[in-house]
Amino acid sequence: MAGKRQPTDVVIANGRKHLSKSEEAERRAGEVKVPAAKTAKPPKWLPETLKKDFRAIGKRLIAAGLYTELDADTLGRYLVAQHQWLIATDEAEKALAQREQEAADGWGKIQERYFKQARNCANDMGLTVTSRCRMVVPESNRQATEDNNPMLELIMGGMDQYA
Repeated sequence: MAGKRQPTDVVIANGRKHLSKSEEAERRAGEVKVPAAKTAKPPKWLPETLKKDFRAIGKRLIAAGLYTELDADTLGRYLVAQHQWLIATDEAEKALAQREQEAADGWGKIQERYFKQARNCANDMGLTVTSRCRMVVPESNRQATEDNNPMLELIMGGMDQYA
């Protein structure tokens, strides 16, 4: 069974498959390219209290090359789920402090639900270590040329001594 289709840059960087120029051009033409966002503009539905966090995280994701304008809703859902998780956590802690086991269990289930939502959005956005590892794409398929080949530099450096 074939694995997931990888971007052309990854296939070339891995070096396991040789693509002719026409095959490479055909693959690249079939890839979806979304331009990177210049700023992280929060969606209108996002509560005002979360917009500052949205911009801060969005700025970091843009710097890492992991954010486009299409990701605004996912990042917004992540922040809402995280905010709701914090509220559920506070309520669960209050119930535990008052020794109300039934209320603590109820808030614990709600807390778990929001945690799962936040984690799923975080994975989609590259906000977790494992998701970032899966998203790594080489910036370019630069191969060592004669100008930056360390072995050639070593050889040429030795020849300069004898010239």
